[in-house]
Amino acid sequence: MKILIINYSRIGDSILSTALIKHLLDEYPESQISIVTSSISQDLFKRMPRLENLIVIDKRKYSLHWLDIWKMVINQKWDLTIDLRSSYLSYIIRTKKYKIFKGCNKIPKVEQLKKFLNTTKEITPHIWLNEKDVSESKKLLSGNAPYIAVAPFSNWPQKDWSLQKYIDLFQSDFFKEFTILLFGQSRDIRNKELFNRLLNHNKIKVVNLFDQGNLRQLTPIIDECDLFIGSDSALMHLAATTKCKTIGLFGPTNDVVYGPWGAGNISIKSDANNDKNSTGNKYLENISVEEVYKMIRNIVL
Repeated sequence: MKILIINYSRIGDSILSTALIKHLLDEYPESQISIVTSSISQDLFKRMPRLENLIVIDKRKYSLHWLDIWKMVINQKWDLTIDLRSSYLSYIIRTKKYKIFKGCNKIPKVEQLKKFLNTTKEITPHIWLNEKDVSESKKLLSGNAPYIAVAPFSNWPQKDWSLQKYIDLFQSDFFKEFTILLFGQSRDIRNKELFNRLLNHNKIKVVNLFDQGNLRQLTPIIDECDLFIGSDSALMHLAATTKCKTIGLFGPTNDVVYGPWGAGNISIKSDANNDKNSTGNKYLENISVEEVYKMIRNIVL
């Protein structure tokens, strides 16, 4: 059975989509699956069992990427095409059956995918790794356990809690025994002075893992952590696939749909009713250090 999945381009949605893919792999053990994805998400699928083809195409102006995708898939015959991007491509390729996903904003994305699959079985996101990924991850990890993973930045400033509040939070005596592992990309750092203050704080043990490793290599590191806390981001969804308890801080985005999936994982949602054109991190200003601290104590202890 040949299955084509037209997957998301964004990493967070792609991580959530692995719940659907893993279910298909289990339900159709003789299947070969081809994935359409983006260059930023491709690492998620490279270790996937029975991966026939990884079609990496990024978005282009005037939606020309759809022409690129069509050229890559038109010459093959598919038994099943699953379109998670709600496009019309499935209508114009050679496929025996197609299913087009239509999302909503009222239930978690994983629950939506479960309904889409029409299954009663539980599905959950999964990151496929091999021994090399685990070995490479061990080379990146330093500092002494126990660990707390922190991803303070996303691709949109309005989704991020103040870096000063992270600094205030980790000065509590509760965090003295923990090493803080910082994850992210340097291009997303908006206040380098504050970031350097966190890195060099004499009361906080910090290991900077910014720009280190790929998504697969970061997964075992976060799995070693007692807790993850951070913005609504790909790293938050990655953390939720591990045994690490995950707290996502939410401002303008939908915590019902995109809150960290899995038992014991939670969202802390700002109730600020700010204008969406506001700058900075005003959406999350009313999430207090005390509120986050209390939630962490409840989860970790």
